[in-house]
Amino acid sequence: MKFEPNTELELPSKTRLKQDATDLQQLGQKLTTYSSTVLRKLSLSEVLISAIEEFNRLPNSYGARRRQLQFIGKLMRDLDYDAVIKAIDDLESGHLRKKKKPSAATLLCEAILESGDAEINAALEQYPQLERQTMRQLYREHNRAAESGRSKFKIKLQNYLQRHINN
Repeated sequence: MKFEPNTELELPSKTRLKQDATDLQQLGQKLTTYSSTVLRKLSLSEVLISAIEEFNRLPNSYGARRRQLQFIGKLMRDLDYDAVIKAIDDLESGHLRKKKKPSAATLLCEAILESGDAEINAALEQYPQLERQTMRQLYREHNRAAESGRSKFKIKLQNYLQRHINN
């Protein structure tokens, strides 16, 4: 008898199937870090979203959470893995683009450290509750400090300005 190669499509190996299941569980674990509103933006099924919410409600018992992750992975078999990954990447990159604009205290701190006394005087006109002596002292200490130690004084000045401008 002559051996002929199988012309039908070959089924994936057992190792490949296990790897796919593990990938789905890991994606499911990543999805558990998102809120329900974010999950709904990813167009996931309600059953999957409720399973993820249930995972987050479970006590920190390893066995229960592991079984729930396996269940989430099972539910995700019907999803398009690549589409979900792309949606998460789009969501995260959009999140990074929407950075908050700097606060008034941050902008004022940068201006004071850049211009010194002139900017301190302008800040006092705009915010009379600030103390000239405190701002000048932090400005001088910032300038005297070595390059590696300047961030400490910048943070102190920024915190001082935030406390007094926002109140």
